[in-house]
Amino acid sequence: MKIRSTKQHEVLAIIPARGGSKGVPRKNLRLLLGKPLLVWAIERARDAKSVTRLIVSTDDEEIADLARAHGAEVPFLRPAEISQDLSTDVEFLLHALSKRKRILRAGSGCHGAGDRALVSARAD
Repeated sequence: MKIRSTKQHEVLAIIPARGGSKGVPRKNLRLLLGKPLLVWAIERARDAKSVTRLIVSTDDEEIADLARAHGAEVPFLRPAEISQDLSTDVEFLLHALSKRKRILRAGSGCHGAGDRALVSARAD
């Protein structure tokens, strides 16, 4: 039995992509098999049938430009204070969600059999 939702829901994918990685400097812009690392994450998120909106959370204009060029939204830049080596995922997620008018809660929508989970889409 297939479960269907009667409402249209937005499924937001948020990819973190800091500019200041110390382990591998500028890693989100580095090429992997001919494409910047960030582009792999953006393409994976865009391929997910359930995702209706894709945002990249970054503190870096060059990364923002790359993300936009590959179809992601960058509606804001992440503040420096939550873009540090020890900043947590919770910080950038709360920041991104605070910019949204609606927040999708885990129990408010259903996913069809054709949806794929976003695994390893993190570029940060």
